[in-house]
Amino acid sequence: MASTVRLLRLYVGNLPWTVGHNELKQYFSKYGHVNGANVVFDKNTGLSRNYGFVVYSNREGFDTALNVQNHKLEGYILKVEPSGSNDN
Repeated sequence: MASTVRLLRLYVGNLPWTVGHNELKQYFSKYGHVNGANVVFDKNTGLSRNYGFVVYSNREGFDTALNVQNHKLEGYILKVEPSGSNDN
């Protein structure tokens, strides 16, 4: 199962600092069913580290999101690529 999760997991960089888990999930849900979305926060400051991860429940949603040319959220162009690791 872990390898399947890894395969359907996207790294999302250049997130606006105002975006949290729910906003990230909502944005990427338009491409397919999202099992989970996680924005990484600095443990000391509590501020967003401006990146996160999105996990899709199926290959179709993952591929659709990955193939979009320019993801834009709150005026920021996001960097979206397959996640090479299953670690946060």
